[in-house]
Amino acid sequence: MEWEAQKLCSKIGEYELFVEKQKQDWDCDQPLDQWKWAVVFHGTIVASGVTIEMEDAKRIAKASVPKDALA
Repeated sequence: MEWEAQKLCSKIGEYELFVEKQKQDWDCDQPLDQWKWAVVFHGTIVASGVTIEMEDAKRIAKASVPKDALA
């Protein structure tokens, strides 16, 4: 049995980063797996999006944190 991560969380300063697997099935032969990413500041989503690859979602979420939070 192999377990698979469905949601990843991280933090940069006061910003929380989330990456979550989303399965979408539009009655196709193969369901479409996507990764939704979001950057949250005190409960407010300040940036979000969707991509096909988990690593891309993590990279984009980190790049979407305001630069002053990285200092």
